[in-house]
Amino acid sequence: MNNEKHLKTIRRASRVGLWGSVGVTLATVLFLYASHYRFYQNEYTVRWMVIAGVVLAVLAVSMTLLNVRRQVPRLRQAEDLDAKLAGYAAFVREVYTNMLVVVLLLCIFTALTARSPLLMLVIVCVLVLILNFPNIYKIKNDLGLNDEQMRSLFGDRYIA
Repeated sequence: MNNEKHLKTIRRASRVGLWGSVGVTLATVLFLYASHYRFYQNEYTVRWMVIAGVVLAVLAVSMTLLNVRRQVPRLRQAEDLDAKLAGYAAFVREVYTNMLVVVLLLCIFTALTARSPLLMLVIVCVLVLILNFPNIYKIKNDLGLNDEQMRSLFGDRYIA
């Protein structure tokens, strides 16, 4: 029963983070290219917003990839299945929430500055979320689970 709670947390956090990021990105693209409204700042403010956005995106992507590289082997070495799933649920919730906030900030910077290079960085952040999306087989690989553990978690949805 507790494992089911962790699986729901993994599913919910990853879906909210990914689809929220995609939705905010699409709304920003529509605002940028289809709307006739614009925000006007002086060149100094625009320059610093672009620099802040670039630094934020680079740090967010690099820290997310570093976090994945460090946390997944630690989770794999946990003793029991419940500890692995609890750690993985917290890990997924943290990664997807942080990246959703970063994408939201980058989209705000993009809308305020009307600079499309920031939009490319938003797309890179969303791509990181897509590549780390936890499906059944990625969970198995990340946590190092065997076939009977996978059948106990996912039942008939898991194909060995």
